[in-house]
Amino acid sequence: MTDRPMPCVPQLLGIAMAATAAASMLLQPRAIPVNEGPPFAQVVPRQFGDWREVEIAATQVDPANGAGRDPNVDHPYDDVLMRAYANSHGEVVLLALAYGRNQRQEVKIHRPDVCYTAQGFELVSRSRVDLPIADTAGRHIPGTRMLVKAPGRIEAVSYWIRVGDVYTDNAWSIRYHIFAEGIKGRALDGVLVRASQIVSRAGLGSARQFDLQEHFLAELVQAIPAPARRLLVT
Repeated sequence: MTDRPMPCVPQLLGIAMAATAAASMLLQPRAIPVNEGPPFAQVVPRQFGDWREVEIAATQVDPANGAGRDPNVDHPYDDVLMRAYANSHGEVVLLALAYGRNQRQEVKIHRPDVCYTAQGFELVSRSRVDLPIADTAGRHIPGTRMLVKAPGRIEAVSYWIRVGDVYTDNAWSIRYHIFAEGIKGRALDGVLVRASQIVSRAGLGSARQFDLQEHFLAELVQAIPAPARRLLVT
């Protein structure tokens, strides 16, 4: 029996490094093609239905808290839009849209409950709801109703989070979906769609306020041109 020379340590290390590099390339998520059209500011109408954009004195809670730089853990979005709209009854709804093209474990959508509490609000209540908005398959989008308060301010909030083709604000569900799609070599985009109202204590988180916000969002989605609408609902 002929003895075969054993590979030396440098050879073994080289083989291991080559295998690791190959595996990394195979598992590297590839971004799902996204129609990178105009920014939200250009495609979201300033007036639709009974709603028109207005200027308000109140400051919105910024979902990005400093967007405009390259996406990172603290600033995960490529595009952010914040506006206020009023209807003919004088009711004002605050709108926030925040979009990220590449959701990763360390750089992903910030949940509103985290954003609000990080900016000094106390979470009073939070519940899941089926919104009066359909995805492309005709299914109602699952969203969240939330009530928060800070000194001198109470806010009722309706929102949904889409990551890829999944709607959820559960942190573990989002992480798992990103991981599972990443194993398949796919990277996901994501969006936060949020509407809110500053309310008086007398009207604290009434169903009327949440219903108004959610029907506002339904009208908004229909008013956005179809190619850009895909960023909000899929």
